Amino acid sequence: MKKRPTGITIIAIIFLILGTLSLLWSGIVFGFGGLRTLFGGIFSADQMAAAGTAGAWYGFLGMITAVVQIVTGFGLLSMKKWAWILSLAAIGLSVLQGISGMFTGGPFSLMCGMLGLLIPVMVLVYLLLPGVRSSFEVEG
Repeated sequence: MKKRPTGITIIAIIFLILGTLSLLWSGIVFGFGGLRTLFGGIFSADQMAAAGTAGAWYGFLGMITAVVQIVTGFGLLSMKKWAWILSLAAIGLSVLQGISGMFTGGPFSLMCGMLGLLIPVMVLVYLLLPGVRSSFEVEG
């Protein structure tokens, strides 16, 4: 069996924890969105129903993302090449989301966005290190 770098173990555990928390939170968002849709329909409150439908969709997408995070965490612990690729994609999306979020508000959003990008960028650089790549048998 391949030796797993300590950094990969840490990243995998973070993926598992965040995925589990995200799954719980997204389930709550999905549930409340469904309730808002239901009660909006019962009481003919169209705006409430529309907001509930949007919330339910956000919750549903969040649950899918959470499952991907959990699967990625287990894949990284097992040193699977597909998990390395999936984690690069997930971190890359986090970086893009952070960059776009930096420019949606004022100076506070810019500063928080820059600070919030530090960890994903560091993880991305770590995953691309030659030693980590070779642990996953990725040529480069």
